[in-house]
Amino acid sequence: MHAMNSGAVLSHNEPYPLHSLTLGSKGPQLILLHGWGRSLEALRPLGELLAKDYRVTLIDLPGFGRSTLPPEASNEGGGWDTLQYATRVKAWLDENGINRCTLIGHSFGGRISVRLASSYPDLVESVVLIGAHGLKRERPLNEELRVRWIRLIVSAAKRIDGLTGSRIFAHYFAAKFGSVDYKAAGDLRKTLVKTVNEDLSAEAKSITSPTLLLWGKDDPQAPVDIAHNYHKLIHDSELHIFPHKGHEPFADVGSHLMANYIETFLQARGIRGA
Repeated sequence: MHAMNSGAVLSHNEPYPLHSLTLGSKGPQLILLHGWGRSLEALRPLGELLAKDYRVTLIDLPGFGRSTLPPEASNEGGGWDTLQYATRVKAWLDENGINRCTLIGHSFGGRISVRLASSYPDLVESVVLIGAHGLKRERPLNEELRVRWIRLIVSAAKRIDGLTGSRIFAHYFAAKFGSVDYKAAGDLRKTLVKTVNEDLSAEAKSITSPTLLLWGKDDPQAPVDIAHNYHKLIHDSELHIFPHKGHEPFADVGSHLMANYIETFLQARGIRGA
């Protein structure tokens, strides 16, 4: 592995600091944002490969890894949506004097990247989305009816709990119908619910930065129809779908494959490494 200049730092200008790691010391700035339930370490192998020719910074998003969870983002505070996450990341970029960068976002980090690219086109030179969600899907009729039925009975259970002080929702419906992420979300549960119900179609359509879409064909969490929809919505976008890859196509040796596609894309767009 090539030698690089690196340092892990905490931003202290906010009362709830963000932990970050910078790899490499030259070339255009790349910002890597991880997925839900992960930390910057998930993208570190990819970052190390890109740091040969670029200045790469990985960030632990608020409430993940070594970054503090602000009270407002907790269940008690009502939870955050991706716009609030994007606002915090933008503040961190301002704190660190970064006024131009490429965003590389996986899954949840991809949602935040869409928000940033649509809100700050002068900041975002280009975007790479890897297995990002954030768009509404058209479900088959039987699946749509099932989802509506679950929502109806969950709403009724919550209403009963509110009136009687019972715990029907928590003890039965959350355990039976809640996703793995929902069950593990803990103090970020309200944030998870807010973010998974967002539709970022309008934001995606407004992105003017060149965008690279990298998707695993077998992604169960962000199926490839989402990739195709992003490709249609983002005017200047390029889509690559990888057979036999899932939600983390950068895992293991996949990091070399993703790095190659990202570097080729950046160089073609004039964002050349040092």
